[in-house]
Amino acid sequence: MRYELFILLPAILLFLVFVYYAIIFYYVKKLVKPSRKTVEDVLDYEIEEKGFKKEWLDIPFEEMHMLSNYGYNVFAKFYTNPKPTKKIMISLHGHSSCSLSQMKYLEMFFDYGFNVFMPDHRYSGYSEGNCITLGVLEHDDVLQWMEMLVEKYPGYEMHIFGESMGAATAIMVAAKNDKIKSLIEYCGFYDLKTMTKQYVKKESVAKMIWPSYRWLCKIVYKFDLAESKAGESILKVKCPVLMIHSKADKIVGYENALKFKKARPDVPLITFEDTVHARSIIMDADKFKSEVYSFYKNNNIVD
Repeated sequence: MRYELFILLPAILLFLVFVYYAIIFYYVKKLVKPSRKTVEDVLDYEIEEKGFKKEWLDIPFEEMHMLSNYGYNVFAKFYTNPKPTKKIMISLHGHSSCSLSQMKYLEMFFDYGFNVFMPDHRYSGYSEGNCITLGVLEHDDVLQWMEMLVEKYPGYEMHIFGESMGAATAIMVAAKNDKIKSLIEYCGFYDLKTMTKQYVKKESVAKMIWPSYRWLCKIVYKFDLAESKAGESILKVKCPVLMIHSKADKIVGYENALKFKKARPDVPLITFEDTVHARSIIMDADKFKSEVYSFYKNNNIVD
């Protein structure tokens, strides 16, 4: 009997390790390579959940294409403001979405005197790429897009706005490119360790599984989740910054905003009490637009 147990014990432990990593891989895949939404899927969702108006599809734009330094093709749209301006807003969408989700901000940015550039991140919309990297490679693509924009529009001011994952990406971009003249971070995550803690509820559990998340991601998808460094990067941002978050956000918890604020106490944090993730401009448009306008006015970005 003891001999049988001696033989079985390693097999049981091996099986448990296999089950553990199978569960971890399921969640890693769900995070970085979920079922890819088509542009039509995103449009249907935006119409149903976020007040997308179909007439926005008729607004003219210029298609832009680029071969990423990582070897895949990426797509973007450039909306020229009806009133001539030499300001460009780079507007970045979130996880499992595409540039269509940024259309709800277009009128606001036009009103405040910006042309608007909206890229589809890798593995999103009309862009290629084999997975989502939570800003790790996305921010490098945006930096590359900026090189194209600077060449195409010499002398134009560059500003950046990001929603959710796009916010984390925008912070990393602004930390590396001093051509960015302002940054709005809306409902972004501080880092992936903070997000892991939010979803597993206990910090001790988060600390246990985080290394496995990173290791599997490196092995299978060839990037390190820990390189998504919005929290670290915000310390390096030199331009004016505005942070916006909602206490009712269950996707990217309010704890992320508090950690950003602790890192940068000089940066204003605008709080919405009861709007859910990435819906503040829909549920409380007047406050959202007013706060954004005040930020630009106070920093001499709008007249």
